[in-house]
Amino acid sequence: MLALVSSAFVASGIAPSAHADQGATGGKGKYQLVIQVTEDNPKLWNLALNNAFAFQRNIGKDNSQIEIVAIGPGLDMLKSESKVRDRIGQALDKSIDIVACGETMHATKVTKDDLIGGVRVAPGGLIEIADKQRAGWTYYRP
Repeated sequence: MLALVSSAFVASGIAPSAHADQGATGGKGKYQLVIQVTEDNPKLWNLALNNAFAFQRNIGKDNSQIEIVAIGPGLDMLKSESKVRDRIGQALDKSIDIVACGETMHATKVTKDDLIGGVRVAPGGLIEIADKQRAGWTYYRP
């Protein structure tokens, strides 16, 4: 019963770290979440960022690793003039890794200097995601 009540509080956001404090990782290390975004759409990016922030808040920063990978048109939201630039900065400040697909950058002639500071470039977005999944990360696509 206590576990059920604790779960309800976690889901509601009332006790942000209660889940982590009760051994949510079960001694198996951090929760690891990789999120794929392939659209140049501020609403979709805000959804992905909201999900990442909520996941981290409920699991606990010390118990989670989160990475958002932008592939294809999703790369445009990582450019310095992006409509979600400030929220990307908030994610980076919260130690959420933001990753640009190097293949997309090459194909669209985007350089590292065109991106928001702190964004990491992976050789290929799909390879990045596949590597994370092979390492046991949970995949999510909003």
